[in-house]
Amino acid sequence: MKSRPDGSFIWTIILGLYVLMLVIIAQDFPRPLRFTPFLAGYGTLAMIGVLILGHYYPEILRWTETTLQDFWGGDRNKNEQYGATGTETTPAWSAVARSIAYIIGYLALVVVFGLVVITPIFITTYLIVEAHVKPISAVLASLSASMVLIIGMVMLQVEIWAGIVPEIIPDYLGGSIFPPL
Repeated sequence: MKSRPDGSFIWTIILGLYVLMLVIIAQDFPRPLRFTPFLAGYGTLAMIGVLILGHYYPEILRWTETTLQDFWGGDRNKNEQYGATGTETTPAWSAVARSIAYIIGYLALVVVFGLVVITPIFITTYLIVEAHVKPISAVLASLSASMVLIIGMVMLQVEIWAGIVPEIIPDYLGGSIFPPL
Protein backbone atom coordinates (compact mmCIF):
# COMPACT_ATOMS: atom_id res chain seq x y z
CA MET A 1 0.00 0.00 0.00
CA LYS A 2 1.45 3.34 -1.04
CA SER A 3 0.97 6.19 1.36
CA ARG A 4 0.59 9.68 -0.04
CA PRO A 5 2.93 12.39 1.23
CA ASP A 6 1.10 14.79 3.51
CA GLY A 7 2.20 18.19 4.78
CA SER A 8 4.00 16.71 7.76
CA PHE A 9 6.05 14.37 5.58
CA ILE A 10 6.98 17.14 3.14
CA TRP A 11 8.00 19.41 6.04
CA THR A 12 10.16 16.58 7.44
CA ILE A 13 11.90 16.25 4.06
CA ILE A 14 12.47 20.03 3.89
CA LEU A 15 13.92 20.07 7.42
CA GLY A 16 16.12 17.09 6.57
CA LEU A 17 17.50 18.86 3.52
CA TYR A 18 18.09 22.03 5.55
CA VAL A 19 20.00 20.14 8.27
CA LEU A 20 21.99 18.25 5.62
CA MET A 21 22.92 21.61 4.05
CA LEU A 22 24.07 22.89 7.46
CA VAL A 23 26.23 19.81 8.03
CA ILE A 24 27.78 20.19 4.59
CA ILE A 25 28.51 23.88 5.23
CA ALA A 26 30.07 22.96 8.60
CA GLN A 27 32.68 20.88 6.74
CA ASP A 28 34.46 24.16 5.94
CA PHE A 29 34.60 25.32 9.57
CA PRO A 30 37.90 25.23 11.45
CA ARG A 31 38.37 21.87 13.19
CA PRO A 32 37.48 23.02 16.75
CA LEU A 33 34.21 24.56 15.53
CA ARG A 34 32.93 21.46 13.72
CA PHE A 35 32.06 19.42 16.80
CA THR A 36 28.75 21.06 17.72
CA PRO A 37 27.27 21.25 14.19
CA PHE A 38 28.23 17.63 13.55
CA LEU A 39 26.88 16.42 16.88
CA ALA A 40 23.57 18.23 16.48
CA GLY A 41 23.36 17.74 12.72
CA TYR A 42 24.00 14.00 12.53
CA GLY A 43 21.73 13.33 15.50
CA THR A 44 18.96 15.36 13.90
CA LEU A 45 19.49 13.64 10.53
CA ALA A 46 19.21 10.25 12.23
CA MET A 47 15.90 11.20 13.86
CA ILE A 48 14.57 12.66 10.61
CA GLY A 49 15.61 9.44 8.89
CA VAL A 50 13.52 7.46 11.39
CA LEU A 51 10.54 9.74 10.67
CA ILE A 52 10.93 9.30 6.91
CA LEU A 53 11.23 5.52 7.22
CA GLY A 54 8.28 5.56 9.60
CA HIS A 55 6.16 7.16 6.90
CA TYR A 56 6.65 4.10 4.69
CA TYR A 57 6.94 1.53 7.50
CA PRO A 58 4.61 2.67 10.34
CA GLU A 59 5.70 -0.23 12.56
CA ILE A 60 9.03 1.61 13.05
CA LEU A 61 7.21 4.56 14.64
CA ARG A 62 5.00 2.26 16.71
CA TRP A 63 8.09 0.42 17.93
CA THR A 64 9.94 3.62 18.91
CA GLU A 65 6.87 4.99 20.69
CA THR A 66 6.23 1.84 22.71
CA THR A 67 9.93 1.42 23.47
CA LEU A 68 10.05 4.91 24.98
CA GLN A 69 6.85 4.24 26.95
CA ASP A 70 8.29 0.97 28.27
CA PHE A 71 11.54 2.74 29.18
CA TRP A 72 9.67 5.25 31.37
CA GLY A 73 7.35 2.67 32.91
CA GLY A 74 4.34 2.61 30.61
CA ASP A 75 1.81 5.11 29.34
CA ARG A 76 0.36 6.27 32.65
CA ASN A 77 -1.17 9.49 31.38
CA LYS A 78 -2.84 8.11 28.26
CA ASN A 79 -6.31 9.02 29.49
CA GLU A 80 -5.20 12.60 30.13
CA GLN A 81 -3.48 13.04 26.76
CA TYR A 82 -5.97 11.38 24.44
CA GLY A 83 -9.72 11.52 24.17
CA ALA A 84 -12.05 8.55 23.69
CA THR A 85 -11.30 8.49 19.93
CA GLY A 86 -7.53 8.20 20.48
CA THR A 87 -6.75 11.63 19.07
CA GLU A 88 -4.85 14.33 20.90
CA THR A 89 -6.84 16.90 22.80
CA THR A 90 -5.81 20.45 23.60
CA PRO A 91 -3.97 20.58 26.93
CA ALA A 92 -5.57 22.39 29.84
CA TRP A 93 -4.26 25.88 30.63
CA SER A 94 -3.14 24.63 34.02
CA ALA A 95 -0.68 22.28 32.30
CA VAL A 96 0.59 25.10 30.09
CA ALA A 97 0.99 27.45 33.07
CA ARG A 98 2.81 24.71 35.01
CA SER A 99 5.25 24.23 32.08
CA ILE A 100 5.88 27.98 31.89
CA ALA A 101 6.46 28.05 35.66
CA TYR A 102 9.05 25.26 35.29
CA ILE A 103 10.87 27.23 32.60
CA ILE A 104 10.88 30.54 34.50
CA GLY A 105 11.75 28.83 37.78
CA TYR A 106 14.61 26.93 36.16
CA LEU A 107 16.10 30.05 34.58
CA ALA A 108 15.76 32.12 37.76
CA LEU A 109 17.32 29.43 39.97
CA VAL A 110 20.18 28.83 37.50
CA VAL A 111 21.02 32.54 37.71
CA VAL A 112 21.08 32.33 41.50
CA PHE A 113 22.55 28.86 42.19
CA GLY A 114 24.24 27.88 38.93
CA LEU A 115 23.78 25.32 36.19
CA VAL A 116 25.59 22.42 37.87
CA VAL A 117 23.33 22.43 40.94
CA ILE A 118 19.93 23.32 39.52
CA THR A 119 19.87 21.20 36.34
CA PRO A 120 19.82 17.76 38.04
CA ILE A 121 17.36 19.00 40.66
CA PHE A 122 14.92 20.31 38.03
CA ILE A 123 15.19 17.24 35.80
CA THR A 124 14.57 14.95 38.77
CA THR A 125 11.64 17.06 39.97
CA TYR A 126 10.04 17.14 36.53
CA LEU A 127 10.42 13.39 35.97
CA ILE A 128 8.96 12.50 39.36
CA VAL A 129 6.13 15.06 39.49
CA GLU A 130 5.09 15.37 35.85
CA ALA A 131 6.18 12.11 34.18
CA HIS A 132 5.50 9.90 37.24
CA VAL A 133 8.87 8.18 36.92
CA LYS A 134 10.13 6.18 39.90
CA PRO A 135 12.48 8.33 42.01
CA ILE A 136 15.56 6.15 41.56
CA SER A 137 15.09 6.11 37.77
CA ALA A 138 14.50 9.87 37.77
CA VAL A 139 17.69 10.54 39.75
CA LEU A 140 19.77 8.26 37.50
CA ALA A 141 18.34 9.82 34.32
CA SER A 142 18.84 13.29 35.76
CA LEU A 143 22.46 12.69 36.72
CA SER A 144 23.19 11.09 33.35
CA ALA A 145 21.63 13.96 31.38
CA SER A 146 23.33 16.57 33.56
CA MET A 147 26.72 14.90 33.18
CA VAL A 148 26.34 14.76 29.39
CA LEU A 149 25.36 18.44 29.34
CA ILE A 150 28.21 19.59 31.57
CA ILE A 151 30.86 17.38 29.93
CA GLY A 152 29.69 18.65 26.54
CA MET A 153 29.97 22.24 27.69
CA VAL A 154 33.46 21.62 29.08
CA MET A 155 34.51 19.95 25.80
CA LEU A 156 33.17 22.93 23.87
CA GLN A 157 35.04 25.24 26.26
CA VAL A 158 31.86 26.99 27.36
CA GLU A 159 32.12 28.66 30.75
CA ILE A 160 29.63 27.08 33.13
CA TRP A 161 27.56 29.57 35.11
CA ALA A 162 28.16 29.03 38.84
CA GLY A 163 25.43 31.33 40.19
CA ILE A 164 25.44 34.69 41.92
CA VAL A 165 25.32 33.35 45.47
CA PRO A 166 28.54 33.79 47.45
CA GLU A 167 31.18 31.29 46.36
CA ILE A 168 30.71 27.94 48.14
CA ILE A 169 32.47 25.50 45.76
CA PRO A 170 34.90 27.36 43.47
CA ASP A 171 33.82 27.31 39.78
CA TYR A 172 30.76 25.14 40.51
CA LEU A 173 28.56 26.78 43.13
CA GLY A 174 28.51 30.52 43.53
CA GLY A 175 30.90 33.34 42.92
CA SER A 176 29.73 34.50 39.50
CA ILE A 177 29.17 38.18 38.89
CA PHE A 178 25.85 39.16 37.37
CA PRO A 179 26.54 40.59 33.91
CA PRO A 180 25.59 44.19 33.28
CA LEU A 181 22.34 44.64 31.37
